[in-house]
Amino acid sequence: MEILRKRTYQQTVQQGARYLELNNKHTYVAERLLLDRLDWNKTDFIKHLNQEMSEDIFLQYLDDLNQFIEGKPVQYIVGKEWFYGLPLKVNSDTLIPRSETEELVQIALTHLNKKVGTQPLKTLDIGTGSGAIAITMKHERNQDSVTATDISEKALRVAEENARNHQLDIRFLQGDLLEPVSLETFDCIISNPPYISYSETELMDESVLEYEPHSALFAGNEGMSLYERLAYSLPFSLKTDGCLFMEIGFQQGEKLLELYKKAFPDKEVLIQQDINGLDRMLIVK
Repeated sequence: MEILRKRTYQQTVQQGARYLELNNKHTYVAERLLLDRLDWNKTDFIKHLNQEMSEDIFLQYLDDLNQFIEGKPVQYIVGKEWFYGLPLKVNSDTLIPRSETEELVQIALTHLNKKVGTQPLKTLDIGTGSGAIAITMKHERNQDSVTATDISEKALRVAEENARNHQLDIRFLQGDLLEPVSLETFDCIISNPPYISYSETELMDESVLEYEPHSALFAGNEGMSLYERLAYSLPFSLKTDGCLFMEIGFQQGEKLLELYKKAFPDKEVLIQQDINGLDRMLIVK
C-alpha cells in the first residue's frame, strides 16, 4: 500500500480494500480490521472518515492487512470475535466461535425461555474454550447459575477474562469433560466438543489447521470419541426433567441419534438442522 503524506481514515480503508482485492481476499475485511483494532463501531468510523490517520495507526493497519493476506484469521489478528452480539477475546489457545454455535445457543435459549421462563436454572457448558456459550447463556439468562469446564487451563484464562469484561458471574472449572462436576446435576447442559475426524484434515481450510488449537478441533474414532464418552456419563449429570444441547458434525447425525436414544430411553432425542440444512445439533429433552 502506498503511504500517503495525508491520508484520512476513509482513504486508508479504501486503499486497504483495493489491496485485499489485488491479493484475492475479501474486501470487507479492510474495514473490520480497522474497527476491531480501534474498538470502534460503524458510527465511530463515520465520525472519523475525513480525519487524518496517525502514522502509528497506519503502520499497525498495514501490518494487520499483510497478516490477513498471509492467511492469519482476522479474529486472531485483532484478538476479538463477535458472538451473539458480544465481543469476545480469542487467541491461539481458543477456537474462533462460529455461527453454527450461535444457532445452538439460540435453540437452547428458546427452549428454556418457553419451558421455564424466568425460573432460575443450573446450566453447564462442557469444553467452554473462549467462554462463548457460557457467557451468552449467562448474559441472556442472568438469573441462572452457569458453570463452564475445559481441560485447557490457557483457554479457561481467556474465558474468565471474557466473563470479567462483561461483568458476568460464571464458575469456571478445569478438567476433562464432566470430571470437575461429577457429583452435580444440571437443568441444562450445552456443549460444542471437538468432533472433527483426523481423516478430514485434507478438506479443511489451511488457516484453521495452521492457527486454531487442534485439541479443540479433532477427536478420535472418526470424531465420535467424546460423544461416546459423554453418552455414558451425561445421564448421571442431567436432572430428570433436564435438557441437553450439543453441536455435532454434519455427517454424525444418524449415529449420534441412535447412541443417545439408548443413553436417554425416557427422553425425546432429535437431530436439528442448521440454517444451511445440515445436521448440526443434537437435542435431548
